[in-house]
Amino acid sequence: MASRRVLVLAMLIASTCLQAQPDTGTTWDAFGPDRASGVFVNITRRHLINEYAYGITVDDKNRLLVLNSWREDGNSNSDCAVTRHINNARMLDMSYTGPDDLEGTRRVAADMGSINADTCTSIDADTDGKAVIAGWGTRDGGLSGFLVRLSQNGDYDSSFSSDGKLALANVAGFTNTNSWLNQAIAVGDKVLACGWVTRGSNNNMLITRFNANGTLDTGFSSDGHAEVDFGGTGTRADVCTRMVVLPDGDIIAAGSANNASGEKAWAFARFNSNGSFDSGFGNSGRLLVDHNSQIAVTPSLADVVWDAPRGRLMAACNLNFPALDDSACVLAIKANGTLDATFDQDGQRSFRFSQYASEIRAPGSSVLQRLLVRDDGAMYLLGTHFNEDAGDFASYEQKDVAVLRMESNGSVIESGPQVFAGDGITLPSLAEANQSVSEAERLRTTEEMVDATWYKGNILFIADRARYQRYQYDHDGDGILDEQGPIAPVVASLVGESLFNADFDFDGIDGYLAGVPAITEPAGYGHYCSVRNPANGSYGVLPQGSGSDPCQVYLDDNPNLIVERSGLYSLSGVNWVIGTCSGGFVTLRPGTGTQPIDTAFADTAGRSNCIFTVTPQQLQVFSQPYSGTNSGIGNTQSFNHDPFNISIDVAEFGQPNGGFNSCAIDNKGRDRSIGDPDANPSTCNYDNSGVNEPAMDIDVGSPRLAASVAPGRVVMAVPRQVPWSAPAQMDPWQREVFVRHQVGSGRYAEIFTTYYAHMQNTYVRRGELVDTGDWLGSIGTTGASTGEHLHLGVLRNTNLSFRKSFELSFAGHAWDRNPGVGSVDPFGWFPANGLNGVDPWAWRFRNHVSDPLLDDAGGFSSFMWLPGEAPPLQ
Repeated sequence: MASRRVLVLAMLIASTCLQAQPDTGTTWDAFGPDRASGVFVNITRRHLINEYAYGITVDDKNRLLVLNSWREDGNSNSDCAVTRHINNARMLDMSYTGPDDLEGTRRVAADMGSINADTCTSIDADTDGKAVIAGWGTRDGGLSGFLVRLSQNGDYDSSFSSDGKLALANVAGFTNTNSWLNQAIAVGDKVLACGWVTRGSNNNMLITRFNANGTLDTGFSSDGHAEVDFGGTGTRADVCTRMVVLPDGDIIAAGSANNASGEKAWAFARFNSNGSFDSGFGNSGRLLVDHNSQIAVTPSLADVVWDAPRGRLMAACNLNFPALDDSACVLAIKANGTLDATFDQDGQRSFRFSQYASEIRAPGSSVLQRLLVRDDGAMYLLGTHFNEDAGDFASYEQKDVAVLRMESNGSVIESGPQVFAGDGITLPSLAEANQSVSEAERLRTTEEMVDATWYKGNILFIADRARYQRYQYDHDGDGILDEQGPIAPVVASLVGESLFNADFDFDGIDGYLAGVPAITEPAGYGHYCSVRNPANGSYGVLPQGSGSDPCQVYLDDNPNLIVERSGLYSLSGVNWVIGTCSGGFVTLRPGTGTQPIDTAFADTAGRSNCIFTVTPQQLQVFSQPYSGTNSGIGNTQSFNHDPFNISIDVAEFGQPNGGFNSCAIDNKGRDRSIGDPDANPSTCNYDNSGVNEPAMDIDVGSPRLAASVAPGRVVMAVPRQVPWSAPAQMDPWQREVFVRHQVGSGRYAEIFTTYYAHMQNTYVRRGELVDTGDWLGSIGTTGASTGEHLHLGVLRNTNLSFRKSFELSFAGHAWDRNPGVGSVDPFGWFPANGLNGVDPWAWRFRNHVSDPLLDDAGGFSSFMWLPGEAPPLQ
């Protein structure tokens, strides 16, 4: 069987029959969010109850539109939701949303009456990128099919049926009838839909076509709809399940109907583009195909596709046996309605997936859901295999998705150079590669195929899957971890036989962003400059008053000097100074005004290539980061000044050490550890909530809003999928905003970036200017979060201890480095022993034990809150 592994691109060999790539049938590693490896859960909000997949499609810009259910916990009102992902599904499309919805997702509610229970059945995208959705729902007194069309940005399209929503029960000819729509197809500026409608005690197959404005298209069957009565015996339940539009504009609707014996049969109707029956197909445009089984069976139809090169219709179907394992089947029907004998000799082929996966699965039922046809006539059959063997059930749970490639004549190639997935079939694991479970446990999730389409030559599908493995989750709330957790839509892509590109868009700005509005330099600060002569290793540091330019003093004397640091220092307040020289020498000096600068310079006598970084203990420019007042705001978990968990004795900061060293330290130098870092390093953590990071979590619940702490420019506004750290039930898409701030201007500006995370949604986009107090988004609990709060980080972009500057780049789907490297504490550093205790984060983290990207981390922290604006600190 094919297994997940790194994708190796192979050049296609030009021939009449496409050759298989070595990795066909494996998940496409270039598809999906960061570290998804081709599989990701389409959950964009808190996940407490089952959410079911309904459909998937691709628009004209290669964006994915994913359709699934939406229901609030404890509320019987069920709706649908559409989520849009940008190219290659690397990220959510932040521009796609409704007025009150999450970014990237649009809630769809037909709400036609009664209990307002809506179920969507299909989604398509027109040539303008507008989503067209079909479904059915409750109305007062019965059921009604519905259509919804969304605009390009996710709003209801008011040009369609005045509000973007159309209920068949409100259309002339369908009032006081029950109806149901199973599929909608965007055809030019029109919408084609099919399903069934009740007439008396019987159901007729229904095909409708609507104009762009939502009115019935009278150019189709004279009144905009065609109904098919196949004339079967007994109470008829004639239904259209799927349809296909042919290259010449003809339409074939497919489903099931009663035959003359009263038994269920596969039913097909072919129409000309004007809605009249195509008399050259079947019996005056109608065709019933019997299953020819000698034992009791109920046939059903799952999908239809037009095989243009061979001029035939391919239908995916199923056979439900009361006493046997269910089988999947495929029909090949010629343009005149007769079965194509070149396909498995009689135009019909039944099979079970376990026939071709016998080495890894025992026999079991099969259900076929979708069929994708290649240009050479070979087809991918996508469905569900049932693990009815006890051993298989124990290893894989009840159901697995399956993908089989069948050739144009109905055969399956199981070996040789053209084989798909190594043996013709794959049962891919749909557990994300980044789930923190063993490989064996990762397979123990039940999965069911729902919908599929092509994407850049590869196979794209959506399935339902239990989000967590058995014994990982307590779904029923009884306190026992014995369920698999709620059902979630999962999107996956498998490598097919076409080359593709891995280009993607992203919502981030690379590198240094110019044009950041300056915060006026506060009174009481001067400018300092640290320079170095690369020719001989000499150096200097010069502090001067407000408005001065000490760097120019140096450069006027020697233009070849390198300016290593330049920034602000307090003229009369406390400053922290670090000096670093060749040979690893470090000096640390606190004091008031220029005194620590002078002392640090004296410490370096006789050394070379020394660099001095000066940080004022206070630089008060920030306002509170949330709406409303501080009253009622809970505790703020403080910044850990030992984020890499090295063993430190807090007696250095005038604090009691409790008998052993610390691995977590707050801004007063206090021990905040759980566990002894020397005796058992793996258990050491921050004592408040298990969060251990150079940032802070502020207990601020909704409906409060996150606010910009100062004027600045939005440099990133991204949803980042973090399923490896998102707790059970949480939305794996962590919504984050980064705002760049500049204190002062020119060479001596101190530049910071504030980082806001776990928001429910965001109100800003990259490049936008914001002012103090401007709303950045609503506070929530997304991603790596267990409850509503605001995660606030402050990154210093200039004048760190061991770095002249620090930049964090979001390149497509991942940070290029750990943001903690440049983080500082906006509450500053105030140890119990005052200036005798030096912040460990400022100098102890030059060399990381295991990750070179974390080398040269840290810097001195300034108290940055304006009077009365600081969140209450725990």
